[in-house]
Amino acid sequence: MTDLDQVAPPNPPRGRQTPNSGWYRSELERQRRFRLDQLTDLAYDAMDTSDDSLGEVTATLMTAARAALAAVDAALFRLAIGRFGVCQRCGRAIATDRLQAIPTASLCLRCQLSKELQSSHLHPWRTGTIPPASPSRPLRDIVDVWGEDSFPASDPPANW
Repeated sequence: MTDLDQVAPPNPPRGRQTPNSGWYRSELERQRRFRLDQLTDLAYDAMDTSDDSLGEVTATLMTAARAALAAVDAALFRLAIGRFGVCQRCGRAIATDRLQAIPTASLCLRCQLSKELQSSHLHPWRTGTIPPASPSRPLRDIVDVWGEDSFPASDPPANW
């Protein structure tokens, strides 16, 4: 079995089934085993690392793997208490297609998009929006908006 075989789980549920099917449980347990193995490998890598930059990358990967493991554990808990497939915000059913793609999903698509829109106001630079203008002076060109270090010298904007 190759790594590609492990990406697509066999026999996902079709049609309108209850989300408490055994497929979701086995898929979540498979993801849990993967994350535990990943954390074990990363822990060994961290012990062998003498390079600071590689250690930072390993620490970041471990943080992400722990977060993914926590999401899997939360989904398994929701499955155990009969709340799997129910949006944690509005209480509506989460679409089966969404659960097949992301078994750890705890929000319906509408609530997920709403959450992302709310968090995008906290980090406007991540959404591609223009940073707020300074009230002290009007913006003159794109350099004033994005800053001088935003563009590589080999590819200046047309209005430079």
